[in-house]
Amino acid sequence: MTPAEAKKQIAALRSQVARHDELYYRKAKPEITDLDYDQLKRGLADLEEKFPQFASADSPTQRVGDDRAQGFKEVAHRQKMLSLDNTYSEAEVRAFHARLVKLLERDDLRYTVEPKIDGLAVSLTYEEGKLVRAVTRGQGDKGDDITVNALTIASLPRELARGEGPSFAKASAGRQGAKGELPRVVEIRGEIYMTAAEFERINAERAAAGEDLYANPRNVAAGTIKLLDAAEVARRKLAIVLYGLGYCEPEVVGSQSELRAQLKAWGLPLVERIWPVRGIDEAWAAIGELDALRRNFAYGTDGAVVKLDDFELQRAVGSTDKAPRWAIAYKYKPDTARTRLCAITIQVGKTGILSPVAELEPVFLSLSTISRATLHNEDEIRRKDIRVGDLVEIERAGEVIPAVLRSFPEERPKGAKEFNLFEAVGGKCPVCGSKIARLEVAAEGAEGVAWKCQNYDCRAQRAGRLGFFCSRRALAIDGVGDIVAAKLVELDLVRDPPDLYDVPLETLATLNLGTAEEPRIFGEKNATKIVAAREAARALPLEKWLYALSVPDVGESTARELGRRHRNLAELADSKLLRTVLEKARLLEQRELEAPASRKNPAKSDEDKVRRKELCARLDAEIAVLDAGPLAGVPQDIGPAVAASTLEFFAGTPGKRLLAKLRTLRIDPQGTVMEAGLFTGKTFVLTGTLPTLKREEAEQNILAAGGKVSGSVSKKTSYVLAGDEAGSKLEKARELGVPVIDEKELRKMLKI
Repeated sequence: MTPAEAKKQIAALRSQVARHDELYYRKAKPEITDLDYDQLKRGLADLEEKFPQFASADSPTQRVGDDRAQGFKEVAHRQKMLSLDNTYSEAEVRAFHARLVKLLERDDLRYTVEPKIDGLAVSLTYEEGKLVRAVTRGQGDKGDDITVNALTIASLPRELARGEGPSFAKASAGRQGAKGELPRVVEIRGEIYMTAAEFERINAERAAAGEDLYANPRNVAAGTIKLLDAAEVARRKLAIVLYGLGYCEPEVVGSQSELRAQLKAWGLPLVERIWPVRGIDEAWAAIGELDALRRNFAYGTDGAVVKLDDFELQRAVGSTDKAPRWAIAYKYKPDTARTRLCAITIQVGKTGILSPVAELEPVFLSLSTISRATLHNEDEIRRKDIRVGDLVEIERAGEVIPAVLRSFPEERPKGAKEFNLFEAVGGKCPVCGSKIARLEVAAEGAEGVAWKCQNYDCRAQRAGRLGFFCSRRALAIDGVGDIVAAKLVELDLVRDPPDLYDVPLETLATLNLGTAEEPRIFGEKNATKIVAAREAARALPLEKWLYALSVPDVGESTARELGRRHRNLAELADSKLLRTVLEKARLLEQRELEAPASRKNPAKSDEDKVRRKELCARLDAEIAVLDAGPLAGVPQDIGPAVAASTLEFFAGTPGKRLLAKLRTLRIDPQGTVMEAGLFTGKTFVLTGTLPTLKREEAEQNILAAGGKVSGSVSKKTSYVLAGDEAGSKLEKARELGVPVIDEKELRKMLKI
């Protein structure tokens, strides 16, 4: 692989990992298994190691996954909250031990082996024994303050008991003072989770209301703790277990095994069991014992965590920016089962992509009966040689959608044919009968080649767009899940998503989501919720509406940037900015073609070279004018693909129809336009706690002055705004020579 090819592959992998990080940490809707994610990330790390010239501190291999969400105050952790390095092999667990033996120059190492809980990481701060704060991991140095929501967890003590753990007998070691004394301040780490029983109760309610079902307890727990309505959080009975220690003053315990006893003495909920062991052989045996027991625990587990027991030894080996060197997570092989593939059916998503689905003989797996599984796309089916009638192996890893791993050709029935999607649907969309086209895609979990329905008004696409329009990340019109959306489209009550505003409350209330024989009436209470939510959505900004309308190639961050640069949808539909982006792309393409050493069109003579150099110089000057003028500060999110698809969409029939409908409804979403100002083209990174300004206030002031706020420091960062307890971002800024300012200097610059 050449450096140029490596650079391109690294960029592609970083983009993929970033997308899956967003789905897992922020949206709680992972599309791939933990194993697939880890392999993707490891491939990126290998390339970065092989081509160090492309390494970057901003790479997802060098930082903790970010679970922060809008609407929550950010709080700095007193001690960093890191993630764990993962492994799937015994050899790597033993290699972990060998590294520690070498670092510590001793082989009599003691470990603890603990369950790896599939929940949402949280840090609790107790001061003088009283719970004062609950914070998510965030980016490791700071996270979201979820104290109000955490206080709804019934099993979480508001005060620590004054029980005597083993540390009280060790006052002579200088750790704990008077008998029964509590630490002045202590950070205790753990996981928030949802029991299987509570998960089933919530899904039963959603099914009765015609809403789409949640995929797994972990995702529901992660989404619930980030709700802005504490009453709704309380209604979904979350639980918590605690197992780790952050900052503690004065020091209370000296080891992980002592910590467990102390947490119990303080009256905190714990994992059922940990294994204190000596040496790696005992640790590996304990990993096997845990695997045999873990399915009976109240919470989901996907692995075992091996930790050096002694805290002094932990400090001696230290940590990287991302993970401690003294701990490793061994991930268990996903649960699998074998069953028969009865048929392959085709689903059509909101973008028109045709996705094959495996219809299976029902089989029990991961605490539920599985009768359907994803097959991803046609190329994947052919690669794995999966045919109808095959005995197949399925897995449900990380509790995402079940997937078919492989087939067993030796047990294949005679006459089983290779699957051909085009032939299976007769060259037409199975929902609307329109022609389908083969194209390159990277959407809805399908990467590579796929088939797409060409009819924008296909019933399946309409239902998918309506469900997305109402989703929490879009307009948050609760109550319109997949089932309700499909019924509204089936009854021709909704063609385009905004048509939902025309459906009367009485019609919504009398929707039958069942059958004539077994009716399930939606009900007035659910209908009233929808009417109230859709009215509230009228006031949402342009970025939310743009994202909700499913404009091709416009994701959440792109919608946000477009919303900052346009006053309303009408201005965006005929955007001068987007036309300028396309003009720059045209100039760049022409420059590449006219370059004397162009591969497609090399210079034919010295005279031709001179002419081309002059032309390229003129093109460079034109590009520079655009970059310094109308495109100053425009992020990479707004590139030629986005510009072209957005302009084409609103110039076409679907876009014109949407704009006309919104005018009829008198809905005119407004953009948060940032005029050219003091900080135009400048990028800020915020770190630490500011004396008087909240983080959100500081960000809004920067945005109002035309600046941009980023989450990571790089050479392109203009300023780092640092407050108290600033962490690694401040250190990084100093390393790179990035200017560091405080709140007082920001106020002076802004004259506020």
